[in-house]
Amino acid sequence: MDQFINDDTHIIQDTKLLSLNSLYATKLNGTKNSRVLFDFINIIDKSKDHLYMTMAVQSAEIPASYYNINDRNNVTSITRGGGAGTIVITMPVGNYDANTYVAQFKTLYEAATSNVILNMTFSSVTGKYSVQETSSGQQVITFNAAASTSFPIIGGGTTDLTFPPFSAQAIPSPFPFIANFLGITKIKVCSDNLAGTNVDSSQLKTTTLIDTISANAGPFGLNIFNSLGRETFMKSKRIEEIDIQLKDQDDNLIDFNNAEWCMSFIINTHRRVAFSEDQARGVIVNDKYKKQLRATELAELRGETEKELEQMNFSELDDLL
Repeated sequence: MDQFINDDTHIIQDTKLLSLNSLYATKLNGTKNSRVLFDFINIIDKSKDHLYMTMAVQSAEIPASYYNINDRNNVTSITRGGGAGTIVITMPVGNYDANTYVAQFKTLYEAATSNVILNMTFSSVTGKYSVQETSSGQQVITFNAAASTSFPIIGGGTTDLTFPPFSAQAIPSPFPFIANFLGITKIKVCSDNLAGTNVDSSQLKTTTLIDTISANAGPFGLNIFNSLGRETFMKSKRIEEIDIQLKDQDDNLIDFNNAEWCMSFIINTHRRVAFSEDQARGVIVNDKYKKQLRATELAELRGETEKELEQMNFSELDDLL
């Protein structure tokens, strides 16, 4: 039996609270503030008595300072028929709804086409955009999927879309799918140093994900998260620094526009000690350990008894009876 297992051995749990404010971190992606490093000194040292560590995000206060239209989804490439060429509409980053998006898009489009009017409407019934050129000089227009990053926003799918002008079709054609201005819906909290065995469908394997937070605050509001009581097993047994990456539901680092955020973590270290009053620190979690030890002893005793019975002959057994 293990030399450390005896009546005076206990498993204890040491709990440490870590309060993090991004203001005091090293910013690894500038004012985006979503990839940071806290350079602590020996938060937890490696020890042969450490069995394992778990961690949990206790609380978080994260500003909704990100935009639903950003540099990853604001470009639309459009080819006009009749040799009119291709134009590129780049929406200024910001928070838009379906109607403010239309107003800005039309302004940019008409400026790029020398005031050719674009009839772009949004249906509150279907949630889809419809589009066509209507003024003099009107042409067939094609939205180019490969060269556009805005298709998930405007409901474009994955293939090129062609829209006839008013002269060829009185009713404008709709986009195939609904517009989507929800923006960031989930904040993934990731860390190399605190990582365990969590799995993310974006990679279909174990990742550095340690928890997720619903982004339920409105534009320029505050996302508030309180612990759900779940702990994550940690692979590391020694921590000298903490790295944090905050990503959206598509695994992109979020741009917080230089706004600061705060988070609190609980790290539980489970370790084995030879218990005495001088060593009694932390929370004793010994009940389960003792049950496991007793089960092992009973199994060994049962095995020895069965072996002795097998070695007895029948006469000895009769005498014993």
